[in-house]
Amino acid sequence: MSTLISAQNLSKTYGAKRALDSVNFTIERGKPVALVGPNGAGKTTLFSILCGYIKSYEGKVEILNHVPGHPALINRVSALPQDAQLDPRFNIVTQLAFYAKLQGFSRKESIQEATRVLELVSLSDVAKHASEDLSHGMRKRVTIAQALIGSPEIVLLDEANAGLDPIHARQIRELVSDLSEQA
Repeated sequence: MSTLISAQNLSKTYGAKRALDSVNFTIERGKPVALVGPNGAGKTTLFSILCGYIKSYEGKVEILNHVPGHPALINRVSALPQDAQLDPRFNIVTQLAFYAKLQGFSRKESIQEATRVLELVSLSDVAKHASEDLSHGMRKRVTIAQALIGSPEIVLLDEANAGLDPIHARQIRELVSDLSEQA
């Protein structure tokens, strides 16, 4: 097994509040991981550090042998923030194809990739719909599809099941497990 993410003595303080206190962990390839805890436990702070959104912290963090946010991680690590939004001006396939183009896909490849990731989250039938026509849970699944564009080695999902009904939450957990095994 190879290490995907590691943290040693990771700490983060906001004023007098210690959000993370000497956190240590290693995540190996092929193993889906869920971070569970109560509100205020530091989950989003940890997510933000791993994504490279927060740069000042104590300790050491490595993702694929690089510090979070390093250019070598582009297209290798994908992140879905908890409150990711879709643009209501464009249909779903157009939005996803746009994100695929940003990752270097050609016009034709970007549409194929958008179609592929919509199939992964069981939403092929809404490709031509506007986001405002979708339920909250369907929009959440589209944003998960967005995080899967380009088959990144690591996908960080913040509150991935929030807003999903039990059936779709289970399907997303199964998808994550299946994709982890393929890595």
